[in-house]
Amino acid sequence: MKSVTRKVMKSSVFLQEFNAASVIAKIKGSVNKLGAQYKDATVVLYSKANLQPIAVRKPDINGDYQFLGLNADLRVFIVAFDKNQQFNAVIQDNVVPK
Repeated sequence: MKSVTRKVMKSSVFLQEFNAASVIAKIKGSVNKLGAQYKDATVVLYSKANLQPIAVRKPDINGDYQFLGLNADLRVFIVAFDKNQQFNAVIQDNVVPK
């Protein structure tokens, strides 16, 4: 039998590197349908670095949502899905937490 050796290698495929000194930030917004506030959606925050979802939120009764406790260096995009599947998903790209 051959002996097997294993080596741990750093991978940036699943993790995004952050500056530990970065300020904690947030993203907030609202979901609208035909100009009116809309609460029946699912809002997903994705990392641009690895395309993995970071968080999922449901808008409140006024259609507002927020993602709290984010790193200010994070680069993301947001996708809002219509729960009733009457409209296509909406994407907001190049979002920066503040």
